[in-house]
Amino acid sequence: MTNVPEALSILVERSIQLHEAIHDHVDTLIPHGELRAEIAFDSGVLALEHGTAALHLIEAGWTSSAFALMRPQFESLVRGIWLAHAASDLWIEKLSQPLTITAQKQANEGPMVAEMLKQLEAAPGAPAGIVGQLKEYRDVSWKALNSFNHGGIHALSKNVTGYSPKLIYDALRNSNAVMALTAQLVSIMTGDETNMVPVRRIHVDYADCLPIVHFPASH
Repeated sequence: MTNVPEALSILVERSIQLHEAIHDHVDTLIPHGELRAEIAFDSGVLALEHGTAALHLIEAGWTSSAFALMRPQFESLVRGIWLAHAASDLWIEKLSQPLTITAQKQANEGPMVAEMLKQLEAAPGAPAGIVGQLKEYRDVSWKALNSFNHGGIHALSKNVTGYSPKLIYDALRNSNAVMALTAQLVSIMTGDETNMVPVRRIHVDYADCLPIVHFPASH
């Protein structure tokens, strides 16, 4: 990549178009009637919100705040896939309760990302390829994501030295990949496989915004 600042500018512009395409598609979707699908769908929508907010913060030059949203974006996607494929019926019930002090306490006792990924690995119906990509993303990025999220050394250091365009470029592409996988999750939660057709088309049309993301023929 010979001219990273120019490439970053192009990526931001293309990412805005990617996010608009994803949201236009997701806005047409309704989860099928089961509570598990509904709560997994809602977790995916939350991940999309975090991802698009991060993109607009990058566009505005508020990079530390953008990076701080990439951890909850990733967590919300993992939680959505876990809810869809690995969470017990008891956890589905707990996480679908109205917000009260008791419900919040119960939710706080839920599994962390590492445990959710572990349960997904053991879940027969979970998409193994996607779970593998999520594990790889976590292994590579988790410590830095935590640091940005909690105002740790990564955030403090970069606020002093500045963010290299290459770092922002790579982080945005990874966040876009989480967006693409989330679009797949919420489409599957409708129970209508034809809703995956636009997701695959988006993946092709915006391949320049994404690292390699493999979409299986079915969930």
